[in-house]
Amino acid sequence: MKSFVLSILGIALCVFLSGFDLPAEERELEIERAKLGRGIEEREIVDEDSIFTSNERVYLWMKITGGISDSIAVAWRIEDYHYTYKLHIGANPWRTWAYKTVWKAGDWTVTVTDSKGKILKERTFKVEAKKE
Repeated sequence: MKSFVLSILGIALCVFLSGFDLPAEERELEIERAKLGRGIEEREIVDEDSIFTSNERVYLWMKITGGISDSIAVAWRIEDYHYTYKLHIGANPWRTWAYKTVWKAGDWTVTVTDSKGKILKERTFKVEAKKE
């Protein structure tokens, strides 16, 4: 009988503990969703697309889970040009965005990495020359 009661208590403890998440600092950041578009309204992407025009702002909207008090780096690239800046993650989950005025026609890549350099998400898009 004693072993039966201990077994039941052990199972109950496991079920109870399974309801708790790891502390944020022990979880890895994850980008649950990432979208490219022409703007942000009410913290959501608008005019989602993958083809833009030169001298237009391109927004990368993200929903991030798994950590707080961390940062991510957003790197915009075309050919030899590379521009990176950091965004702070303030809660779990966290919605944030970055934008870049894309001045050059061609194939662009935007890459998001965590503070250790691990690639979390990468998106590609095309920029076409402005028609005059």
